[in-house]
Amino acid sequence: MTIAAARLALVALLVAAAGAAAAQDNAAADNASTADALDRVRAALARPPSRLTLTERVPDFTVHIEKRRPMQDIFDVPPWATDPVGWQPPGIGFDLLSVVRYVAKSVADAKRGHDERLAREEVQRAIADYCAGLEASDAAARDWRAKTAQICSTSPAIR
Repeated sequence: MTIAAARLALVALLVAAAGAAAAQDNAAADNASTADALDRVRAALARPPSRLTLTERVPDFTVHIEKRRPMQDIFDVPPWATDPVGWQPPGIGFDLLSVVRYVAKSVADAKRGHDERLAREEVQRAIADYCAGLEASDAAARDWRAKTAQICSTSPAIR
């Protein structure tokens, strides 16, 4: 046998011996931890039982939760279901609800028109005050401001 082969065999033997020693150490540690765990369980079982007693109470209230789908009342009746067949009174007269809706819409339209007219008059007054303020300034600044303020040079009817 050559020296290199002998060295290789010696290294392999040392690695195998180290692995066996490590395995024995791990087994001893596992046995120690298992024994400690068993001792803790035995100590817990040796303690007297708890004096805390829980009694089951009868509930004071009940809760009923009903989940409703969105627009459930619309889709409860299938679309193919028809109205019940039988005698129904004739549709004579007028619908009072439509009259009330018509009056309410007319009042809302009149109020909106009034509000728009007041807003338009307020804007016209604000523009007139602004343009009057430009004319009251000194002469050199007045020409420049009057030329750049196009709103002052247009007719109030166009504004």
